[in-house]
Amino acid sequence: MPEGSSLADQAGSKPLPDHNAEPQNPVLSPETQEPADKTLPPYQTTPPTGQEMVAPTTLVLAGQAIHALTTDSPALYRLSLGISDLSAITTKVELSRIDSSGRGRLIYELHHLKAPAGGMYSMPSESPGYHIQRASSRVSGPAAVGLKKTRSLLSRRTTGLSALPVDPSGTASKFGLPTFVKNAAPILTTDGREWKDAQNKTIALVHDDKDDKQHSLIVTAAMTRAQFDILVALWCCHIWEFGVAHAEKIHEGVNGLKRKLRQSRDFGMMYSAAPLGMVGTSSKFSK
Repeated sequence: MPEGSSLADQAGSKPLPDHNAEPQNPVLSPETQEPADKTLPPYQTTPPTGQEMVAPTTLVLAGQAIHALTTDSPALYRLSLGISDLSAITTKVELSRIDSSGRGRLIYELHHLKAPAGGMYSMPSESPGYHIQRASSRVSGPAAVGLKKTRSLLSRRTTGLSALPVDPSGTASKFGLPTFVKNAAPILTTDGREWKDAQNKTIALVHDDKDDKQHSLIVTAAMTRAQFDILVALWCCHIWEFGVAHAEKIHEGVNGLKRKLRQSRDFGMMYSAAPLGMVGTSSKFSK
């Protein structure tokens, strides 16, 4: 070894470790690095639109507004027409939900179908007399839901209503009317006194006063916003049907008969000239 050289100066040699030096923190890879601030709370996921939960409450109909608990509370929903005293002539009512700022957002159209050809034909059993149709594809839930009467097997008397998905396109009807989706399971059911969900659990109680035209819905179970909106819309359809069924009958006489005959003739000409399903309601948002 040459004079004046040390082991550290030789090629390939390494300096001896300094045991008195302070240890250095190891360098972490991006995958193993921890966040700088460990006090940050975990991310909270926001429920998808229509999936936020709504607590039980009591709804009261007052004219065109639907309130919670009392009629002097802020309106939760608003209708384009007062449904408790409509006649059978009206065919559409709009339902809007009121937000916290007082602005309304249209969520459902309520439809009352008339018998084909001005009443010359009875309403087909596969078509709903009353149904709801969502106002846009942004509204959660089925495109349309209709009320179908359930009957006793023995007496054939009406025992209640089932809320079933509806195809609003009219392509499955020879009259171009919306039809119930075949083999679809009920979304809700009602016997006129209470509403039950698909699991046959009671979710709301109904109060109708024919004389005072007072209507209230006591919601007894929490549910998603989408389910709540559907329940409210179908309840409104029930009130509409209730009012029409108990309204004073209007006799049209000879002029009414002539009108029906004219509508039947016009319908026959229009039906013979149009492809199947082209005569009926709009098919928007039917998918």
